[in-house]
Amino acid sequence: MTDMPAAAPIPLISLDALPEGRGRRVCTAGYDLAVFKVGAAVYAIDDSCPHGGASLSGGIVQGRTVACRAHGLKFDMTHGCPRDPAKLQVRTHGLRVTDGMVLLDPLA
Repeated sequence: MTDMPAAAPIPLISLDALPEGRGRRVCTAGYDLAVFKVGAAVYAIDDSCPHGGASLSGGIVQGRTVACRAHGLKFDMTHGCPRDPAKLQVRTHGLRVTDGMVLLDPLA
């Protein structure tokens, strides 16, 4: 049996380039992400609201929650579930920060 090689982390953006409490759209390696810095934490979610496809990177951030500007749906950035009861969920992505660079972990 052969071990599969681990997918390499994908550099997204410098931590210094992320504004506190606001999103930044990052498109790379087939991913279209909304990346957020909230305090010491960094989060990445798909940049498309599952309701109507609006960009979430320009959403209104309150703590770990981002609200879609199109219809006001609110998503928790830690797990992608909506804050208000609904059947819609946005995909979250695992990140790590190394040497000031935010890296996407494709296997997380």
